[in-house]
Amino acid sequence: TPPVTNDNILLVTSFYPIYIFTLNIVDSIDEINVSCMAEQNTGCLHDYQILSQDAKLIADADVFIINGAGMETFLEDIYMSNENLKVIDSSKGVTLIENCDEHHENHNEETHHDHNHSVNSHIWMSPENAKLQVENIAESLVSFYPQYKSVIEKNKNDYINRLTELSEELSGKAEALKNENIITFHESYDYLASEYGFNVVATVESHEGAEPSAKGLAELVEIIEKHNVNVLFTEPDYKGSSATILSNETGARILTLNPVIRGEVSLTAYEDIMRANLETILKAVK
Repeated sequence: TPPVTNDNILLVTSFYPIYIFTLNIVDSIDEINVSCMAEQNTGCLHDYQILSQDAKLIADADVFIINGAGMETFLEDIYMSNENLKVIDSSKGVTLIENCDEHHENHNEETHHDHNHSVNSHIWMSPENAKLQVENIAESLVSFYPQYKSVIEKNKNDYINRLTELSEELSGKAEALKNENIITFHESYDYLASEYGFNVVATVESHEGAEPSAKGLAELVEIIEKHNVNVLFTEPDYKGSSATILSNETGARILTLNPVIRGEVSLTAYEDIMRANLETILKAVK
């Protein structure tokens, strides 16, 4: 990241996937700095505790770029209180999926767009949604900084072309996953499953990240056996005990997926992680 000067424009992104999207959009524009509020190895904002340095970073920003769909609700008091701060919500136009109670075996889609805790916020886990998010960020940045329109639009088009290639590649490979059933520990993969035709028949943790009760574990064992699920997908740095318990009870293996909430500072990071995730699911299920 170039050193910040008084003349530079500071874009602050809420967390890792939005950071990667924005880096691609403003690549090679030396007068624009991009910072990630939650460092790229922090994890999901559901588990994040706001720090004083984060509030200061947002206060210093020219633009705050968020995922939206309810992900940053806990930050609203901070960024809404700054009248001079421009805010970009990247979730505009995305079809949202309703949250289900934990261990439910179906998910309903919402066709409207609002900001509440009843919808699944992990919209970036669909490459097609990611393209919409990139479009939204780029469109707003051009409106704020028209002097960089040509560079931003070229970067956006190049990135969307890559995301289109990614989507087509994953779609082809995911044909082998049609109607397959998986269980994940967090509700991060519902959009991916919806896009590529496989089923997340249960999530282990609640929306707030709580481990299941003894009754909840028993219900999960029943779901695993009913749907012949042989793999449980956890996430980086998972420290709970439920995975081991369920594995011991059912014989299901434990593998790790990355819901693109942490990784390297690389322009291709989103694509690299999504490819690795699908390969992991394919090998596990097939």
